[in-house]
Amino acid sequence: MHCPTFLSVLILCGFALSNQTYPFPNRGNSWNSSTPSQPDDAVRNGKRAVGFFGDWNIYGRNFTVADIPVKQLTHVIYAFANINNVTGEVTLGDPWADVEKPFDGNDAQGNDTNLEGSIKQLYLLKQQNRHLKTLLSVGGWTYSPNISPILHNETCRATFASSAVKLMYNLGFDGLDYDYEYINSTEQAAQFVDLLAKTRTLLDAYRNVTSPFLLTFDAPAGPEHYELLDVKGMDQYLDFWTFMAFDYTGAFTTPPYAGHAQNLYGSNDTLATPFNTSSGIEYYIAQGATASKLHLGNPLYGHAFQNTHGPGTPFNGTGNGSFGDAGGNWDYDLLPLTRNASIHEDEELGLSWSYDGDTKTMVSYDTPKIARRKARYVMDKGLGGVSWWQISGDKKGAESLVGATVDCLGSWKIYPDSPYSIFKDRVPGKEY
Repeated sequence: MHCPTFLSVLILCGFALSNQTYPFPNRGNSWNSSTPSQPDDAVRNGKRAVGFFGDWNIYGRNFTVADIPVKQLTHVIYAFANINNVTGEVTLGDPWADVEKPFDGNDAQGNDTNLEGSIKQLYLLKQQNRHLKTLLSVGGWTYSPNISPILHNETCRATFASSAVKLMYNLGFDGLDYDYEYINSTEQAAQFVDLLAKTRTLLDAYRNVTSPFLLTFDAPAGPEHYELLDVKGMDQYLDFWTFMAFDYTGAFTTPPYAGHAQNLYGSNDTLATPFNTSSGIEYYIAQGATASKLHLGNPLYGHAFQNTHGPGTPFNGTGNGSFGDAGGNWDYDLLPLTRNASIHEDEELGLSWSYDGDTKTMVSYDTPKIARRKARYVMDKGLGGVSWWQISGDKKGAESLVGATVDCLGSWKIYPDSPYSIFKDRVPGKEY
């Protein structure tokens, strides 16, 4: 299929966006009269708290939009939209889950003029929580291979930008998130900056008729990937970056040594900490990323290693994780895996893990104490906030990693070195 020029796309897109495909539910009088909910202190203190919601969450995990801890978040990013690898057109990843599945008893199945699915539920959630912003994420690990074939073609980049903006606008989102894994050359880096520029032009065309739309990027944490980026060129078009500070180790690690998958700092044992978050964050800032735009992206899952004696020692196998995940990834709400597992925390390095000596299984994951440590890092570095992949994996109550983080961001006056537990052992969500 022919890819139109950017100018023609801009003109056509302006017309298309003024005609929404899906009519949203009648706002009625409640649109102006409803009292907006108040988010937690992270919002009031100017830090962003961003949760990723996967369209697949409604299946095996049975986690719906209604389960999102909305009062603890400033933004929800809905993942993922797909990309046509010939034309560059951005489309829904799972139309049934996205816009067709009925969630309410009186709802009919969605069609060309009737919006249902998780996206409708997300829009309704935003109506009741007026502090909340929502973004549509394009790409991700599964769909990123579809981006590479079209990125070199300028007209296809224009199609990518225009169709992404059109889809976002028609579905009531507040912005776009691009997740391309990964830019593989300096040439692609320049092409991606152009894609961001085209997208920003289209988004800004609506400044006079609505609040400004957001544009964000999920940034790689591996040096072999981020050293190829034109960080300064990208930063000028982005509202914020999510630094994906996870998956440092896992089933894919070679040589096969069990290690930490989301540690803040490195240690002398490079087998246990082959990568670290701090060096990556420092690189982005040095290369021109605005610190207040950078988010620390934290995982709500852990990486398991079997037949090991712990960090920095060989492993053999990872087993199946949550819902049969062959990579040994376990949702945080299922951890630790056994009652016999001991939990280890190193606040200096910003890492934690569990180990069961009977099964010889280690799992690298964050605990609430380490989540608070990472929140202090965000404050110390003047970063813009924290993001979580993915929000369905969290626990509730005092063990919530989101709650622990937001509590720390919102109430910076904590005293971790005090001998008195009332000052250092704060409970997420409790008023102080």
